[in-house]
Amino acid sequence: MTNPPSSPKHHDAIIFGGGLAGTILAERLHSAGKQILLVNDPQKSRCSRVAAGLINPIGGKRLKLIWQAGKLIPHAKAYYQELESKFGKQFFHPRSIHRELVNDQEKSFWQKRLDDPNYQRWVGDSAEDHFTIPEAGYLDTNTLLDTIHGELQSQDRLLSSSFNYDDISVTESAVEFRGRTARHAIFAEGHLATGNPHFQFVPYKPAKGIIASIKLVGACLSRDSKIIIKGKFIVPRHDGIIQVGATYNWDDASDTPDEAGVAEIESFLNQHFGPGNWSFEQIRAGVRPATAGAYPVVGPHPETPQIIAFNGFGSKGSLQIPYFAGALSQHLQIASAASTDTQLPSETLPSRFLKTKNSKPKRWIATEVAKAEVLKHLSNGDLVIDATAGNGHDTQWLAESVTSEGHVFAFDIQTQALETTRQRLEKHQLDSRVTLYHAGHENLLETIPSEFHGNISSIVFNLGFLPGGDPTLITKSDTTIQALKASLQLLKPGGLLSITLYPTHSGAQEEVELVLSWFNDLFPEKFSTYMEPHPQGNPHSPYPIFVRKKP
Repeated sequence: MTNPPSSPKHHDAIIFGGGLAGTILAERLHSAGKQILLVNDPQKSRCSRVAAGLINPIGGKRLKLIWQAGKLIPHAKAYYQELESKFGKQFFHPRSIHRELVNDQEKSFWQKRLDDPNYQRWVGDSAEDHFTIPEAGYLDTNTLLDTIHGELQSQDRLLSSSFNYDDISVTESAVEFRGRTARHAIFAEGHLATGNPHFQFVPYKPAKGIIASIKLVGACLSRDSKIIIKGKFIVPRHDGIIQVGATYNWDDASDTPDEAGVAEIESFLNQHFGPGNWSFEQIRAGVRPATAGAYPVVGPHPETPQIIAFNGFGSKGSLQIPYFAGALSQHLQIASAASTDTQLPSETLPSRFLKTKNSKPKRWIATEVAKAEVLKHLSNGDLVIDATAGNGHDTQWLAESVTSEGHVFAFDIQTQALETTRQRLEKHQLDSRVTLYHAGHENLLETIPSEFHGNISSIVFNLGFLPGGDPTLITKSDTTIQALKASLQLLKPGGLLSITLYPTHSGAQEEVELVLSWFNDLFPEKFSTYMEPHPQGNPHSPYPIFVRKKP
C-alpha cells in the first residue's frame, strides 16, 4: 500500500472553514490539481451539518425566482452527479416540491408570478392554493461533507484545528499560516466571518434557524414523498428521517435552539399533523451566513488580492456553492497567469461594499444618515414600510435592500407622489417587491395585512412636504403621532423606526415638538431611542431620530 503524500509547506490556497462552502471549494481546487489545505474546526459553526440542503428555484414569502436559478441549479445537479460517480455514493436526492399557499397575500403573489414566462420551466401542476415544482430536491450535506473530508484527510489536505486570524500574516506575494505559505488565503468560515478583520466592511447578517427531526405516531411518510412547503418545510428523507424547519432569528448567533423557535416549529407541526400525532426526535440549530443582499460574497479583497472571501450563501448554499466554487477556481487559474481578468460576477465581489479611498466625503444629509442606520438593520427577506413614499427614493432603496424575497409597503396620500414612485420602481424593475397604498400613514394598522403585524423590520418616515410638490401639503402632527403609535405595534422585536424631522419647514414646528415629546416619553424598558443631530449643531438642519423595539 502506498502512503499518502506528505503535506507540503507551500500551497496554492489555504481554505479556512470546512462547512459546505469551504469543502466543495477544496474539492474543486484539489480536483483541478491545486495544492490546497482545508482548515476545519469541527467544534465551530455547524450550520452545514444542520441544514436541510434544499434545492428550490422558487423561494421566500414572495414566491420569487431565485437569482440565476436557470444557471445555478443545473450546474449544482451536474456537479453532485460527478461526485456521485467519483465516490459511488448518492448525495443529491431529487424530490418534487408541493408548495401550499397559506394566505391571500401568497395567493395574490402567485397569480402575478404565473404571468411571468421565466417561471414556466419550473412549475408543474398549479391551482389557486398550491403548485408543484418537479425539478427540485435536497442535498445530503452530512454524507457529502464526511466523504470529501475523508478523501482530503487521506491526502493529508485536511487540518482539523481551530485557528485565529492573528495566525495568518499577509506579505506582498503570499500568506503565511503556522509555518506554511500559500498564494491565497480563502475564508469560508460561515457566520463567524463577522469577526474577520479583513472583511469588516462586509455587512453579514447571520440568521439562526432551527431544524427538527420528528417521528409520526400511527402514520408514516414514504421516503420518496414530495417535499412540502407551507410556511415551513417538511422533508421526508431517503434514510427515513423527517426534517422540519426552519425558523429565522436575527438576534441570536448561538447554535443553541431558542425556546421561541422551538415553539414556532411545534405550532406548525400541531397545525399540520395534529397534536399527539408526532414527536420530536432531535432539535438542532445552525446560524446561516447571510448578507444584507441577495448575493453571496465571492472574490478577492479589493486591496489585498491574496485574501479571498467565499461566504454569505445563507440558506441557498446547496444551490449556489458548486457554481461559485467553479468560478473561483477559474479565477485562481487566471490569477496565477498574472492576468487582471476575472471570472467572478461583479454582483458577488466584496468590493461592492467598500468605498474607494479616492471617493470624496459626502456632505451631511439627514436622509442619508437615516438610510445608513436603517440598512444596518435590514436583511434579505425583510418586510418594511415606507410611511411617506414621496418621490420614491426611500421606497427604491428599501426594495433593493430587502431583495426579491422581501417586500415594501409604501404609503402616500398624494396621487402625484404614488405615480412618481410607481414609475421609479418600474424603471428599476422593483415594482413586484412593493405594494403602493393611496392612503395616509395614520391608516397603517388598518391597511397592513394582520399576519404581518409584529413582523415588520423597519419603518421609515420622512416628514414635511413632497419635494417638488406643493409646500403647503405637509404631514400633520395629529396623523403623524397616530402613525408612529401604530408603527410600534407593527415592528418586530429588534425592529427599527426611523423618523426624519424638518424643523424649518413652514408649519412643521408644531409637528416636530409633538413628535419629540412622544419620542421622549417612550418607555425605556421597551424601546431604545437615539438621534443624529447635525454634526456642527446647525439648528436649521433636518435630522433623524430612531426608535428600536427591544427584543
